[in-house]
Amino acid sequence: MEHIYELQRGLETAFINQNVNSNLAFRPEFVSNDSKRGKRVISSIEQELMNCGEFLISVAFITLGGITPLLQILKELEKKEIRGKILTTDYLEFNEPEALDKLHSLKILN
Repeated sequence: MEHIYELQRGLETAFINQNVNSNLAFRPEFVSNDSKRGKRVISSIEQELMNCGEFLISVAFITLGGITPLLQILKELEKKEIRGKILTTDYLEFNEPEALDKLHSLKILN
């Protein structure tokens, strides 16, 4: 129940009233690549995955180039028995079958 309260406070700070005191860990954050500050989207995704109890990812399409940087992390999550789901679409058939096969081989996604 405490996490729900913390999340509500974080959302309130971010979207309604910046003067509301809340835990930084529960505030939404815009993530982008910023070479000047040394920030990368992939690093943020990896950090969140390594600290999760489960995950749900929604993406427009899946390619080998897109999942290759995450495969090692996903294998580590598999060892920890942390399960997750990846939601995508078949719209315009952009998904690469090889990438889907690699993901399908992971036990945490089945």
